[in-house]
Amino acid sequence: MNFFFDWQKLAEIVLKKILKSGADFGRLPAKGKVAVVDYSSPNPAHPIHVGSARTTFIGESLCRILAAAGYAVKRICYVNDLGKQVAKLLWGYKKFAAGAEPDKKPDHWLFDIYVKANEAISSDAKVEKEVEAILRKCEAGDAKLLGLVKKLVEWCLQGFKETYERIGVKFDEYLWESKFIKNSKKYVNKLLESKHAFKTEDGAVVIDLEMHGLPSTIILRSDGTGLYLTRDIAATLYKFEKYKPQLNVFVVAEDQRLHFQQQFKILELLGYEEFAKNCVHVSYGYVTLPEGKLSSRAGRVVLIDDVLDEAVKRVKESYTEDEKIAEAVGVGAVIYSILKIEPNKQVTFKWEEALRLEGNTGPYLQYAHTRCASILKKAKKWRPRFKTEKLTDQEKELIKILLKFPDVVYDAAKDLHPHYICNYAYNLATAFSAFYQFCPVLKAEREEQKNFRLSLVQATKIVLANALKLIGIEAVEKM
Repeated sequence: MNFFFDWQKLAEIVLKKILKSGADFGRLPAKGKVAVVDYSSPNPAHPIHVGSARTTFIGESLCRILAAAGYAVKRICYVNDLGKQVAKLLWGYKKFAAGAEPDKKPDHWLFDIYVKANEAISSDAKVEKEVEAILRKCEAGDAKLLGLVKKLVEWCLQGFKETYERIGVKFDEYLWESKFIKNSKKYVNKLLESKHAFKTEDGAVVIDLEMHGLPSTIILRSDGTGLYLTRDIAATLYKFEKYKPQLNVFVVAEDQRLHFQQQFKILELLGYEEFAKNCVHVSYGYVTLPEGKLSSRAGRVVLIDDVLDEAVKRVKESYTEDEKIAEAVGVGAVIYSILKIEPNKQVTFKWEEALRLEGNTGPYLQYAHTRCASILKKAKKWRPRFKTEKLTDQEKELIKILLKFPDVVYDAAKDLHPHYICNYAYNLATAFSAFYQFCPVLKAEREEQKNFRLSLVQATKIVLANALKLIGIEAVEKM
């Protein structure tokens, strides 16, 4: 079957729609539905490193994409203020810095303590036992210890929020794991009453999942303390009661796949079958260094703050001394270098590739936007025109890609894949580069052709800006 386009009519429809809609082009009608996205949740014992930054970039982009697709979006950061990592930090603080307060960015200050604590643990088995004792007391609800934990974690969160502000992230709610210690026991009792769980001889409670094709697992220890899974169920049902989401997304690393399979099945067994169907785990591959996996425990990490600082520094050296522009381009380069990779694929983080300012990079997209802005500024007074006598191949290609943007937003929201937007933006920037090379705009042969091409430039600028916004990158006007 052969298809023939009326390119004149198609160009008129596309250009009119984009120029009229502006920043709303690509946005889909409101669904009247709520999407909760749980993401970032960095370890509150040290700063955000490149590995944990991946969940932050993916999660924030998903929030923006889902909002563009018509959802009312709620951003959630789950703070793991219980667990061994926090017990280690607490031990380290009491040992090396008792009573002291941060004298630099607080999450970086706490990281120094955390690394010292791990060094002590690795060289002395007695310290390991002391940490485990702290952990048991915290999980049993020791008010004094939990108060100190809260202070340390709030310091760490203060540092996180500085980083979040820099990359354009703002959460609607921070949920503290410790808040769900008591309530989680209620769900354990329900599972026991319904015979989905049973007690072992030593008093531990096990959820029986074998008949559902999943490994059974302990949900309450013999000493009465819960596990991360136990509290996560309570936290998830808190979100259900508060927000009534039609979509409940967790952006968490791939090694937690079984955890979420078990959690969603337990939600079903508790009677929340419909809600469980609306729960989705968006997994992602780890970020590694060329020499191996990132390890915050050993201190062998690339901190996201350092990456952002270095990126901004290199942009200033290469392009501009303007602080604001350098910040936007540097931050954009880092976000794009990680977000453009399909989530289920691993990323080997290399400085020279992440900060490359040409090719399939954030700065390349931003430069295409600035080129559009420059052309329009030089044009001064002009009148939009949506038709021309004959379209070149480059004009047709550009119109075709512009037309696809709402469909790409829809697909990215449906599949929960931000890299679709990255791919689209790169294709659009590349098509615009070809158009710019072969189709004179300001020096077009005829006035009507110039105005048509200026309309095409304006449309490209609008759509590029809209796409960049969805992946958390600022569309700068000059570089």
